[in-house]
Amino acid sequence: MHSHILPGIDDGCASLQESIESIRRLKDHGYVGTICTPHCWPNNFPHITPEHIAVWRDALADEIDKAGLDYLLWTGGELRIYPGAIQWMQAHGVPTLADSSYVLCDFWEPKWQPWIDDTFDWLMSEGYKPILAHPERSPTHDDYDTHLDRIVEQGVLLQGNLRCFTGEEGYRADQGVRQYMQEGRYTLLALDMHRPEALQGRLDGIAIASEEFGADRVNAMIDDEVRRLIFES
Repeated sequence: MHSHILPGIDDGCASLQESIESIRRLKDHGYVGTICTPHCWPNNFPHITPEHIAVWRDALADEIDKAGLDYLLWTGGELRIYPGAIQWMQAHGVPTLADSSYVLCDFWEPKWQPWIDDTFDWLMSEGYKPILAHPERSPTHDDYDTHLDRIVEQGVLLQGNLRCFTGEEGYRADQGVRQYMQEGRYTLLALDMHRPEALQGRLDGIAIASEEFGADRVNAMIDDEVRRLIFES
């Protein structure tokens, strides 16, 4: 449900070959499909819009068919929350996950800013359901968990990154992902895959999380909850 698998458009797969290699490895691990969530952030990637994502998704799907692979792709996006995010969505559309009402979001701020709440409030007032990606990796320090509790109570879901269980994302993320799992804050877990050379660590995170918190619980957060929320709602 969280991947940068579309080739050559953001900091994810750099080429079609990398995308196909990643898909082969995901299939080997039991995955049957991926929601494409490139960064929707005009400061760094002004060319990435929901309209273009749909075109790129179709192009990669054609290449998957040519390669003889049975693998599904859906459109999506990882919306960067910044002061102009609402205006950007009003101009370009909302990058929902697999044509659902769910919107994957992230932000990188040292302090919690009022426009973070404004963006979540706007999305929910328009009938969308925000998912905050990898809160355990956030650099926000000022009473951060209190803010998370508040937005979750308002309806925002939290998605943890599986790679954080391996320690590869640093001490704060390593400790934070376990704390939030123990506290039951997450609804979803995801790979947040980028390039094939980093994919193994993300897949290793599944095994580590399963050993520490139970395979049934982890599988539900990777698979069952994604199907229930995004594809069946």
